[in-house]
Amino acid sequence: MEWEITFNGITYECINCAYCCSCEGWRIYLNYFDKLKLKDYEYAIETCEGEFKYRLKINEKGCILLDNNLCRVHLEKGYEFKPLMCMIFPFSCMVKWDGTPLLIIKHYCKGIKKGEVDKKVIDETIELIKELYFDIFEEIIENGMEHSSKTEIFGNFRVDWEEREEFGRYIFSSKTFDEMFERCKEIFGSNINTLNIKKFDEIKSGLLRYNTKENEEEILRYLLELNRREHFRKLPFYKEVNKLLDIGTYLTKFKNVFKGEGEVDKKLFLNQL
Repeated sequence: MEWEITFNGITYECINCAYCCSCEGWRIYLNYFDKLKLKDYEYAIETCEGEFKYRLKINEKGCILLDNNLCRVHLEKGYEFKPLMCMIFPFSCMVKWDGTPLLIIKHYCKGIKKGEVDKKVIDETIELIKELYFDIFEEIIENGMEHSSKTEIFGNFRVDWEEREEFGRYIFSSKTFDEMFERCKEIFGSNINTLNIKKFDEIKSGLLRYNTKENEEEILRYLLELNRREHFRKLPFYKEVNKLLDIGTYLTKFKNVFKGEGEVDKKLFLNQL
């Protein structure tokens, strides 16, 4: 099965901050083989409900196996003994409308930076994800895809999912927000007022705060990434565009846009947005 990579132009470098081990709103779940690998750490494992029957315990600092910002398993046994969920971070997966698995990168990893992820890393991560969900992967795909043929753009205007995808890629691949506004006018025509068009002026005004071309380019790149992840595909397309414009406005408040993206991703993945 062909995977789609949702991010371009960014990568990550571990800075040993141990934020991924903090379990700040998430937990480290273990599949059957993880549990076997961690047989010497039974004291750190507890049972739970859901897709996985086991997870690592936490304390006030995060994962109970965190020792001086380092993983006890990694130190004592080696990288290959770490839980799959730990080895996968900062990557994860989602499911596209047509059932294609999407590889995503979580921006609340504090090592996110400009660059390209090595293809070998991507291939290894995909294999780790399939191993983690080995007995439920097909079910995840089936549950994550759309089973209707049409999607709402605005009002009673409905199109095929392929066309909605083309609209999103066309709008959010713009090089500037001026170009994005012109492309929105092309797509929405006389229905342009379904968009909160004042947001374009707010974004351009906000960008003047730090007056860097790089910030505009990165915000647009990130909005395209969010569109490709399809976080908001359950909304009519015009509402998705408005939601992404809201995020664009928020990101102009940050001199370091990556920091703002991390805050957005935390809200998205922890169901706060």
